[in-house]
Amino acid sequence: MNQVGIVGGGKGGASLLSCMLQTPGIKVLGIADTNLGSPGIQLAKAHGIFTTTDFRDLLALPGKKTIIDATGVPEVARALKEMDGDNLQVVSPEVAELLWTIIEDRESTNRVLMQESSSLLSFIQTGIVQLEEMNDESEAALGAAAHRIQSLAELTANSHELLQHTEAIIKIVRNVADKSRILGINAAIESARAGEQGRGFGVVADAIHELAAHSVESVQSVTGTIKEIYTTLASIREQVEIALQDIHRLEEKQSALTQELHAAFEEMGASAENLRKLSEAKK
Repeated sequence: MNQVGIVGGGKGGASLLSCMLQTPGIKVLGIADTNLGSPGIQLAKAHGIFTTTDFRDLLALPGKKTIIDATGVPEVARALKEMDGDNLQVVSPEVAELLWTIIEDRESTNRVLMQESSSLLSFIQTGIVQLEEMNDESEAALGAAAHRIQSLAELTANSHELLQHTEAIIKIVRNVADKSRILGINAAIESARAGEQGRGFGVVADAIHELAAHSVESVQSVTGTIKEIYTTLASIREQVEIALQDIHRLEEKQSALTQELHAAFEEMGASAENLRKLSEAKK
C-alpha cells in the first residue's frame, strides 16, 4: 500500500486529501500546515488523520512514502527536494497543482452530474404522476363513452320490443279489416237479393268495403315502415357492438402502453438515482 503525506492544508491540499481518502491502495500518513484552521487540516481531523504544523514530522514517520508539496512555497520545495531519497519521493508543487486541478475538475463534473441526475429524477417522477393522472382521466372518459353506447344498445333493444308489440296490434287491425271486408261482401249480397228494399244494405256494404280497403292500405303502409325501422335498429345494434369492441380494444392498448411507459420511467428513474449516488460517492 502506498503511503502518502501532504504538505499544505489549503484548498489544493484539501482537494488532494479528499480524493486520496476515497482511493483504494493509498494510506494517508498525515497532512502538515502552519495554519491549524486550514480546510485540509480540518478535513484530516474529521477523519482521524495525523496533523502537524511542521512538515518534518511527516518525514520522520517510518516506511517508504510519497510527500506531495501543495504549498507553493519555494523554501518548503527546496527543503523537501534536499530530503528526496530512496524512502522518500517528493511530488513538486507544479505536479501537485496539476493533480488538484484535475481533482477539482472532476468534482465540478460530479456536481454537474449530480444536479442533472437529480433534475432528471425529478422530471421522471413528475412524468410518472402525470402519466397515471392522464391514464385515470382517459379510463374515465372511455368508461363514460362505453356506458353511453351501452345505454344506446339498451334503448335499441327496448325499441325492438315495442315494435314487436306494434306488430301484434297491426295483426289485430288486419284481422278486423279482413272481417270487415267479408262483412261488406255479405252485406252486398243481401242487398242484391232484397232488391229495392235492400238499397240501405248496399250503402252499408259500400261503406264497409271502403273502410276495409283503407284499413288494409294503412296496415300495409305501417308494416313496411316497421320493416324499415327493424332494419335501421339492426344496423344501429351492429354499429354499437362494433363501437363497444373498439373501445375495449382501445382500453387494452392504452393499458399496455401505460404499463410500458411506466416501466420505462421507472427504469430511467433507477438509472438517474444510480448516477446521483455515484456522484455523491465520488465527492
